[in-house]
Amino acid sequence: MMDTVRIGTLLSFLALSVMLTGCGGSGSATTGTMSLSVADTPVDKASSVVVTFTGVQLHGVSGNDATFNFASPKQIDLMTTQNGNAASLLDGVTIPAGNYQWIRLMVDLSQSSITLTDGSMHPLTLSSGELKLVSGFSVAEGSQTDFTIDFDLRKAVTLANGNYILRPALRLLNNQLAGMIMGSASNTFMIGSNSIASTTCSPAVYVYSGSNVTPVDINTTLTSTMQPIETATLSLNNGTSNYDYKVAFLNPGVYTLAVTCALYDYSDSSDAITFSPTKTVTVMANTATTVGFP
Repeated sequence: MMDTVRIGTLLSFLALSVMLTGCGGSGSATTGTMSLSVADTPVDKASSVVVTFTGVQLHGVSGNDATFNFASPKQIDLMTTQNGNAASLLDGVTIPAGNYQWIRLMVDLSQSSITLTDGSMHPLTLSSGELKLVSGFSVAEGSQTDFTIDFDLRKAVTLANGNYILRPALRLLNNQLAGMIMGSASNTFMIGSNSIASTTCSPAVYVYSGSNVTPVDINTTLTSTMQPIETATLSLNNGTSNYDYKVAFLNPGVYTLAVTCALYDYSDSSDAITFSPTKTVTVMANTATTVGFP
């Protein structure tokens, strides 16, 4: 009788151990789950920038690669993924745990285009033949990671020899760490000698990494560290008559902000533009920081 009880107890203990291992209690998981979305900052003189994604490739440091071919292409108008909005590419997929070196976004150029504000539609081409983001990231065993790829369309879209070219001006953000800057400018705010409310002003906020940065315009031919990492349009709020903006998907750190009336034009990177006095702000994870321009 004693042996029967001991055997039964042992079997129960072994069964419980198997259950805990299956739930990750004491097992050695070799996979994690990952979600991936795309977002963008706007591009000027365009009403839509449609990119058709057919899949995603991930390249691991130790050969832990993963490829996801979409059953149906995902056609996304990047102009609709602004102000903190994003469109999903991967939703909780299982991938090998470990370190990764790059992400390649597979696209169908035959179904990708840019539509200008004058109504004309033009095909998009890729500057390097691919959209590849060389940015290391890690997926821990048994964990859920959530990333967003931010397209800076003011840098990504260029016009050369009559062709609209999409460059891989991309940033990878960990959504669990990302913060946000938001605020408004008074309708009496002056940028140099120009009023923000003037019909000749197309106001935008330029964001630079670091403190006390001297603002410069976007120049896609340079790799200067002083280039803005993100831009945001100031839009009239009819309820308050002020101009509101939001800059999402920012890593924690210190940033310099400045406002300009003359938005970057992808057909000309040599414009001399005027900026407002700068403001320095510290962004914290999962926090919206308010910065106004009175």
